[in-house]
Amino acid sequence: MKEAAVEFINEVLDKTQPDIVVFGGDNIVTSGLEAYEQLLSPLVERGILFTFVFGNHDDECSDFNPEQMLAAYQQYPGCLAYDADPALHGCATHNLEVKSSDGTKTAFNLWLFDSGAYSDYENGESGYDCVRKDQIEWYRNRSEALQAANGGDVVPSLAFQHIIVKEVYDALYFRTPNLGKLTKNFCDGTSYSLVPNPSKFSGILQEPPCPSLDNEGEWDAFVERGDVLGCVTGHDHVNSFVADYKGVDIIQCPGATYNSYGKTNVRGGTLFTIDENNPFEYDRQVITAASLAVKDGSELPGLNGFGYWDYFFANVWYKILVLFMNII
Repeated sequence: MKEAAVEFINEVLDKTQPDIVVFGGDNIVTSGLEAYEQLLSPLVERGILFTFVFGNHDDECSDFNPEQMLAAYQQYPGCLAYDADPALHGCATHNLEVKSSDGTKTAFNLWLFDSGAYSDYENGESGYDCVRKDQIEWYRNRSEALQAANGGDVVPSLAFQHIIVKEVYDALYFRTPNLGKLTKNFCDGTSYSLVPNPSKFSGILQEPPCPSLDNEGEWDAFVERGDVLGCVTGHDHVNSFVADYKGVDIIQCPGATYNSYGKTNVRGGTLFTIDENNPFEYDRQVITAASLAVKDGSELPGLNGFGYWDYFFANVWYKILVLFMNII
């Protein structure tokens, strides 16, 4: 049976014709090399460059370790992912420079961080992992080197990782005393309500964000360096929003998956557009599978048990949610 996720990739690539695709983690949720062929063939056939970050479900569902998974990706034409420093926490933390049209400088940069899978915290609890101190130090050093090579100007960038940052609670939720299970409680002693402030973000929030309870200073480094416009995450599959925190955007993208958990009203991808003449701004467009499925010629209806009317009502509900959040 043809996979709906693969068909969505085909249709969204034809619609957007991107220069590069970034897979945001939870990419391969089955074992075996045939999954890589399914996922990457649409890009290879079109000659599109790609890179990726690992997600916690990649770690759970594969028979391969991260280094073997990286090697599997690298077998495909167009793969730009690499492991910048194997000594760092995780695997395949790297950056990709985008040169200016005349080739004289780095006009833009992409940061790709392995945010890990799961971790044991010092307080005895266990939960999701985060970007660690050695990766943050690597980022600082590499960011400073890019600035020096760029004539002293910071290089505007987007960062990509799977697990959302703890600062999403600072940005969207209210600080409270620790009330046990009635609040979200972090290792640094901060606690937050479980009800967000809708005026603080743009988009759709359908589940509480699930960051690590630990925090080793990644966001502070972004703010201090001043080069990262936003940090793009994919961990919370049914959320799709943007929120500013200390001048850097938290950008949660929806999941495109049909195999892991998700919701038809947001299932999709995100298109980022950068203008070389204005590189410190970016345009973001969410493209849902439902919006493609209701168009003439789409082959999505009928795949993986989702019919035309499933997509039709999901598309309507998505528009209502976005309108509602914009009003409040």
